[in-house]
Amino acid sequence: MKIKDLLLRDPLTHPLANNGQARIVDSPDAQSVDEIRKELETFVCEGRYADGIERILSSFLGGLGQTSQRAAWVSGFFGSGKSHLLKMLCHLWQNTAFPDGATARGLVTDLPAGVKAQLKELDTAGRRHGGLLAAAGALPSGSTDTVRLTILSIILRAAGLPGQFAQASFVLWLHEQGYLDAVKSAVTAGGRAWEKEVNNLYVSPFIARAVLSCDAAFASSEAQARETLRTRFASPKSDIDTKSFTTMAREALTLAGRGGELPCTLIVLDEMQQYVGTSYDRSVAVTEAAEALSKEMSSRIVVVGAGQSALTDVSLLHKMMDRFSVRVPLADADVETVTRKVLLQKKATALGQVHATLAAHAGEISRQLQGTRIAERTEDLDVIVDDYPLLPVRRRFWEESFRQADPAGTHSQLRSQLRIIHDAVRDIADESLGAVVPADVLYNSLAPVMVVTGVLPREIDERITALGKKGGPNGELERRVCSVAFLIGKLPREGGADIGVRATTEHIADLLVSDLTADNGRLRHDVGETLVRLAKDGVLMQVGDEFRLQTREGSDWDREFRNRQTRLGADPSTVQHARERILYAELDRVVKSLKIQQGYFRQSRTLVLHHDDTPPSNHPDAITIWVRDEWSGTLKEHVDAARRAGSESPMLFAFIPKLQPEDLRKAVIDAEAADQTLGVKGSPASPEGIEARRGMESRRLLAQRERDELVRRAVAAARVFQGGGTELLQLEVNERLKAGAEDSCVRLFPQFKHADATSASWEAVIKRAREGGDTPFQPVGHAGATELHPVCQQVITTIGAGKVGTEVRKALEGAPFGWPRDAVDAALIALHRSQQLTATLNGAPVALGQLDQNRIPKAEFRVEKRALPVHERIGLRKLYLVAGVGCKSGEEGAKAQEFLSAALAMAAAAGGDEPLPDVPAATDIADLARMVGNEQLAAIYAMESDLTRRLGEWKAQGEMIAERKPTFDLVSRLAGHARGLTGADEALSQLEAVCRGRSLLAPINPVSAIRATLTGVLRAEVQSVYAMHAEAHRAGIASLETSDVWPRLPALEGDRILAQVGLNAPVAPMVGDDSALLRELDARSLAARRAEGDAVAGRVAQALQMAAKVLEPKVRPISIERATLRDDADVKAWLARQEVLLTREVALGPVLVN
Repeated sequence: MKIKDLLLRDPLTHPLANNGQARIVDSPDAQSVDEIRKELETFVCEGRYADGIERILSSFLGGLGQTSQRAAWVSGFFGSGKSHLLKMLCHLWQNTAFPDGATARGLVTDLPAGVKAQLKELDTAGRRHGGLLAAAGALPSGSTDTVRLTILSIILRAAGLPGQFAQASFVLWLHEQGYLDAVKSAVTAGGRAWEKEVNNLYVSPFIARAVLSCDAAFASSEAQARETLRTRFASPKSDIDTKSFTTMAREALTLAGRGGELPCTLIVLDEMQQYVGTSYDRSVAVTEAAEALSKEMSSRIVVVGAGQSALTDVSLLHKMMDRFSVRVPLADADVETVTRKVLLQKKATALGQVHATLAAHAGEISRQLQGTRIAERTEDLDVIVDDYPLLPVRRRFWEESFRQADPAGTHSQLRSQLRIIHDAVRDIADESLGAVVPADVLYNSLAPVMVVTGVLPREIDERITALGKKGGPNGELERRVCSVAFLIGKLPREGGADIGVRATTEHIADLLVSDLTADNGRLRHDVGETLVRLAKDGVLMQVGDEFRLQTREGSDWDREFRNRQTRLGADPSTVQHARERILYAELDRVVKSLKIQQGYFRQSRTLVLHHDDTPPSNHPDAITIWVRDEWSGTLKEHVDAARRAGSESPMLFAFIPKLQPEDLRKAVIDAEAADQTLGVKGSPASPEGIEARRGMESRRLLAQRERDELVRRAVAAARVFQGGGTELLQLEVNERLKAGAEDSCVRLFPQFKHADATSASWEAVIKRAREGGDTPFQPVGHAGATELHPVCQQVITTIGAGKVGTEVRKALEGAPFGWPRDAVDAALIALHRSQQLTATLNGAPVALGQLDQNRIPKAEFRVEKRALPVHERIGLRKLYLVAGVGCKSGEEGAKAQEFLSAALAMAAAAGGDEPLPDVPAATDIADLARMVGNEQLAAIYAMESDLTRRLGEWKAQGEMIAERKPTFDLVSRLAGHARGLTGADEALSQLEAVCRGRSLLAPINPVSAIRATLTGVLRAEVQSVYAMHAEAHRAGIASLETSDVWPRLPALEGDRILAQVGLNAPVAPMVGDDSALLRELDARSLAARRAEGDAVAGRVAQALQMAAKVLEPKVRPISIERATLRDDADVKAWLARQEVLLTREVALGPVLVN
C-alpha cells in the first residue's frame, strides 16, 4: 500500500488551497469562489478557532436589543490563521451559497455543537431583523489618511454598492428617487457595463443622459448634467466626519437588508494593527468608527478587528481595549490538530495496517535521537498513527529548528507548516507503507528564505547545493547530511534551551532515516563514511564527535585556532594559571554554596579561601580554608602543615588531586585557544564570518563544558583535613567542608556557648531590658543579677575606661567570642537600664529606657563606679520636687539634668541688678551639671540638705521679686515726672537710697511710702496746671466774642479758625489711680501741659488776625479801554471815560487795573 492510498486526501490530486495563506477579499471572482469552497471543505473548526467563533457569536446574540454591541479582537503572529478564521466566520455568518447549491455551513465538516447552536440562533435573529450580512476587508488596502472612508468602503461593497463615497452617494440617491432601475437599464441597454460607468461618474455621457431621461429638471443639457453630478456628488478631499460615516453606512446596510430593515451585520477589519501602525490619530479614528458602528446601529452590527499582538501588548492599542472587549487570541497550539485533520488524516480502512507497520518497526522509531530531550515519549503512542508519515520525534525536531531558522517568527506558524508538510507528504506519496518524512526536507523548504534573512550564508547554501549536483548516491547523501548538520548547528546550546541533539554520526543518521522497513544499518554506515570524507575534503569541520559546516572564512578561523592551540601547548605557565583559576573558582563556588550556622542562634559564619604557597594566618572573624592542588604540591606536605597547626587550630586544609590531567590540559588549552581566536577575529559582518564565529563559539562552549566537568570531578574528589591532621571522610566535598567548618566554629569561637540562645530569646531579653524588668536575662536561662551574666561581665570588661558601641560589638563578635549582635546589644541595654553603664550620644546622656539597637553604634559607654541604694534614690526624688521636677522610680539619672537646670534658673531668679540683691552663687550646682551617671547622682545627694535649704530661700526671694519689682518700676517712672516739684525731694532721696542699698526685698516694703508721696504731689500738680489752662482758654474766648471782628464771622468760619490755631478747650485729666496718672504723664508731661496754657493768649491774637483777613474785601481785576491817542483832546476824552468806569467799580470793592 502506498502512502497516498492511506490518506483521506491524496496530496498529488488535492493541492493545498491558497498555498496555506488565506486572503480576505470583498469582491470575489470565480477563482476566489473556488478557493473559498476548498478552504471551507478543509476548515478545522476546533480549539481556538471554535472557541473564537462561538465567543463572537455569543457576544453578538447577547447584545441584540441592548444599547451597543461589544467589538472583538483576534490576535496572533504572522501565519497563525487570523485571516483564515475571519474569512471562515464571514461565510458561516451569512451561510454563503455556491452555484451547485452547497452552503458554507454544509461544506464544513464536524462543526462543534456549540457553534451550530449559535449559528441557528443567528439565523433566527436574521429572520427578525432584515437578514444576515458579512462585510470583510483588509484595512491596509485603503488610505491611511481617511480611516472612516476606508472602513465605509468595505461596508459599501458588501452592500452591493460602489466602494467610493461619491459613487455610492449617487447610487443611494438614485434609489431614493426611484430612478435606480431605470438608469441602470438605460446604461446597460447602451452596451455599457454599469460598474465601469459608475466609476466614471463625472465623465460618463450614458449616466448623464439616463438621469436626464428620468428627471428633465436635473439639468439643461448633458454637459450641465455632468457638471451637476461633479458638484452634487463630489469626492471628499479628506476624511468624513463620524455623523456622515454612520448615516451612509446605515443607508447602505438598510438597502442591502430585507424589507428595508437593518440586517444583522458582521464587519471584519483584517490587519487593523498593521493599518494603525505607529499613528496615534489613526488608532483614535479607528476606535471612534468602531464605537459608532457598535452604538448607533440599533445593536445590529458587530465589529471584529485583527492584529499580530494582543491589545495589552502594544501601548498604542491600549485605547482600543475598552471597545474591543471580546478577545480571541490564536497560537501555535492548533497547528498539530490542523495538519492531522487537513493533511494527514487516514482512511478508516488503512488505520490497522499503519498501526501494525509502526508496531513492527517500533525499535527503529524508539532509537530516534535517543538520550535527547525530544526523544520518544509515552504520549507519542497516542498520536503516532495520526502523525504518520511524520514521526513525533521529527515533528519536535522541526519545531525546534523552525525557531532557530526563522527567528522573526514569520514561518513557524500554521501557514508555513501546512505548506511544508503538504509538500513533504506529496514527495513520498508514491512510496510504500513504512516510508517516513526525513528531517532534511525542512532545510529544502526553508533554505531560500534563510538565505534572504541571512540565517543561512549563501556560500554554505551553494556548497550544499553543489554536493547534490555531483550526481550518484554519494552526492545526494552528502547533500542530505550537510543539510541536517546545518539545522542541528543552529540549535541553541545554552542552559535550558539545549535539547541535546548534536551533529554526530548517530543523530544525523537518525534524522535521515526515510524508510522504517529498509536496512537502516547500512544507512548509518554510509552516513559515518560520508561524514569522515566530508571532513577530509574540508566541507565539514570535526570538533570531537560533532561535525560543522566549513566555509573559507571558517577555515581561516580554524587555522587561527590551531596556531593558538600550539602556542598554548608550549606555554605551561599560562596553562597552569588558567587551570588554577578554574580549579579555585569551582572550589569557591562550592564554598559559597555552604550555609554554616552555629548554635541555637544559628549564627552565620564565613569561610575564606587561601591558595598561596605560604601558610595563612587565622582570620579573626572567619574560618580559613587553605587549599592546595597536586599540580603544585604533594598531599604529604599539606597533611604535615595541618598537623603542625595543631588540634586547636580552626583552619581547614583542602587538597585537590590530579584526575585525568592530560584531558584537563587539553580542554583548558582548547577553551583558551577558542577564546583568544574569538577575541582576535572580532565580530565579522558577512554571513560567512558570522557563521564561522558561531562555530568557534560552539567549539569554545564544548571545550568549556568538558573542562568544567573535569574540574568538577577533581574538586569533588578533594580531601579535607582539620587542624591536627584529622581527615574528614564524608561522601561529598561540600559535606566534608561543612562538617569541618562546623567543628572549626567551636575552635575559633570557644566562648560562643555563653551567648548561645535562640534569636527570639535574645529579642525577649532586649524587650525586657528596655522596659526595666528585674530579671531581663530570664528568657536565656539566667535569673540572677544582670551584671553577673557572662555576656554582661565580658561587656563591662571590654568597655574598660570607655568605648563606643561599634568597638564593643567588633570586639565581642570576633574570636574568641563570636557572639550574636543581639546578645551584645542586649547586655549593653540591660546594663544601661540597671545603671551599671552610662551612655552618651552626641554629648548628651541617653535617658534610661531610651537606648535601642539603632543608637548603640554611636553611643559612648562608661562603667558606673558607684551604685545608689534605694534610700538615696528616694531622697533625690524628693529633692527634685523642691525644684518643681517630677520624677518616677528609675528616672533619677534621666531627670538629673532637668533638676540642675531648674535649680540654676531659681538661683538666677532670686537676684539681679539694683535695687535687687546680687544673684546667689551657684557654681557648685554648675559643677554638678558637668558630671554624668551615678557619680553625678551621688554628688547631688551629698548636697541634699544644703540644696533643699537654698532652693527654698531662692524660691521665696523669687516670689517676692515677682511681687515687688513691678511696683518699683512704676514708682521709678513717676519719679522721672516728679523731679523739681515742691514736696517731692524727700521721696526721691528715699528711692535713690533703696537702689543704692539693694533693699527692695527688705522685710517691710520700702517703696510703698515713696509711691504714696510721689502720686499725691504729681496728682495735685496735674490738676493745678489743668485749672490754669482752662481759665486762660475761657478768658481768650470771651475776648474774641467782645471784639469788633469776631462776631461778624460766619459760625463755621470761626470754628475753622479756632481749630487751625489750636485754640481748643483742655480735656480734664484722668488721675483716679496711679496707673492712670502715669499714663497721663507719659502721654503729656507737666512742662507740655504748662506750655499749652501759656500759649492761649498768642493763639487768641492769631485768631483775630485771621478773622480780620477773612473780612477784608476781595480785589477784583478790571480792564480799562485800550485806544490810540493822537492829541490832548483824545487824552482828555479817554481819561473822562476811564474815570467814570473806575469810580463805578471802586464803589463795589477794591479793583486791580489791567
